Amino acid sequence: MTKKLPVILVVFFGVCALLALEFFLIKQYVCTHKEEQETLESHSKPQAMMILIEFQQTDGLVNMVNDMKQRNIKGLLMVTPEFVEQNVDTVKSVVATGNIEVVPSYVEAPLWDISYDDQYAIISDMVKDVENMLDVKVRAISSRYMASDENTLKVAEKLGIEYVLARGTTELAMTVYKPEEYDVKILSVSNIDTPEFKYGSLCDYSYYERAGNPEDMLKDLIRAAQENKFFAVSHTYIGGYKERWNNLWHEFWDNTDVDWVDLDAISSVDKNLPMWQIPINKNAPYTPEKIRPLVPYEEEENVKNPCSVEDLSNSASTTSTTKTSSAEKVVIFHNNAGPMCLEALDFFEANNIEYEEHLTNDSDFTSLLTDYKSDFEVSEGESAGFGYYPIIFIGDKAYSGFNEDIGEEIKSLI
Repeated sequence: MTKKLPVILVVFFGVCALLALEFFLIKQYVCTHKEEQETLESHSKPQAMMILIEFQQTDGLVNMVNDMKQRNIKGLLMVTPEFVEQNVDTVKSVVATGNIEVVPSYVEAPLWDISYDDQYAIISDMVKDVENMLDVKVRAISSRYMASDENTLKVAEKLGIEYVLARGTTELAMTVYKPEEYDVKILSVSNIDTPEFKYGSLCDYSYYERAGNPEDMLKDLIRAAQENKFFAVSHTYIGGYKERWNNLWHEFWDNTDVDWVDLDAISSVDKNLPMWQIPINKNAPYTPEKIRPLVPYEEEENVKNPCSVEDLSNSASTTSTTKTSSAEKVVIFHNNAGPMCLEALDFFEANNIEYEEHLTNDSDFTSLLTDYKSDFEVSEGESAGFGYYPIIFIGDKAYSGFNEDIGEEIKSLI
């Protein structure tokens, strides 16, 4: 009996040790699995960025940027040097929000099959011009149809540009390719896969010009949000200016769970490949005879007052300006497009009221408006916070927006 006791104890302690080891391993597995699950869940939301394209006017652009800033949505802005030069104060304010990076874009032709020397001249000139005007470092470039090829990558590497946009190759998903030969990333944008709208990028203009409605795009945007990463694109003279299309963006932004990230975050590499294995999509069937919108552009309803006002940069321009005022002098700041702006101008003309006007695309617009606003804590009219154009100053009064009552007050002041 005494001889068997040590054996029993050995077996007992051995079983205990095995049970302890099993418990430890189970605990480790559970903890590891939990960490993996938490990591998986933290990345379950799709990552996305907006791409804004604008070569024509600033009204829809500023409206769109205001909307995005309120929601902390990050984006890229494709512009030409000519557009920046004509609207330098506005574009500086857009960049100063911290949500938008500028992407110089060559719109005369797609960069496909253009020689290295010609591409170098084109790209280096446009990058230098934009950097000098905006005092920024350009990190990404594009061209018409978001076209690029191997020569584009060679030029980008030579100029120290990190990213080149490319026409989509993986339908709704955006894909980041890293060529083995070049220290540049290719951002292959999201393309529409719905047959009737196919071959366009996931952009409001692509649906508009193919006789689509905002509802068509919304369905595809919701499907794109099932991908790991995607780009959503807007020509802002449509998406930020036309009411139906602007409402589409609000609907999508406010009701879809998306992680809106910056350029570096969305540009994690998906595929490392030699250049010859990276697909190039040259399918861009944009010809005048194929543009057939359901509603002509002029007949599309504008947003109530496009380009609602916000000091995007929260800082004044350094442009030197001179403010002039008197008890009877009328000074109006406006975009020459919104219904309230046009109504105010008609009112002044009908009542033979002389006025000094400043348009949103004037080089000193932002700095001069800031100077005038500094004399007032609030505005009267449609907005107490200078929220709508036109902004009208007369003597010790400041009005934001316009209606019949404001008109009557102005007449009484004069």
